[in-house]
Amino acid sequence: MLLSLAGCAGMGALDFDEPEVELLGLEPLPSQGLEARFLVKLRIVNPNSIPLAIDGIAYDVSIRGSKVLSGVSNDGISVGAYSESVAELEVAAGMFGSLSLIRDLMSNPVDGGLPYKLNAKLSRSGIGGAIRVSKEGTIDLNARP
Repeated sequence: MLLSLAGCAGMGALDFDEPEVELLGLEPLPSQGLEARFLVKLRIVNPNSIPLAIDGIAYDVSIRGSKVLSGVSNDGISVGAYSESVAELEVAAGMFGSLSLIRDLMSNPVDGGLPYKLNAKLSRSGIGGAIRVSKEGTIDLNARP
């Protein structure tokens, strides 16, 4: 057991920093029935000396406390050592969370930005299992494309 632990330490498994996941953008896609669909762009930053092989991603985005976007993808993505990659994923806008957000915005208008929280679960290939990361920020409503 000690030898296998030493082997993992030699491979850098014990010196593993969580990757960073950042919301880059949302683009509308053609809707399907009553469901609004978006293309979400996520930047995944690997601050480690070993490549990060991701088999799948589950994620959700809450805006002003209302969960409005969620989705999953089993498209594999590889992020090199000390590198970053952009994942493009389709998401569905939840009707109840969206209605809650709209109601909140109508009663409490926003001046400059909307606070958001991104939760992501990155399923890794091989040893290590899943990594859960959260990121909070503000969507600037005054920014020009």
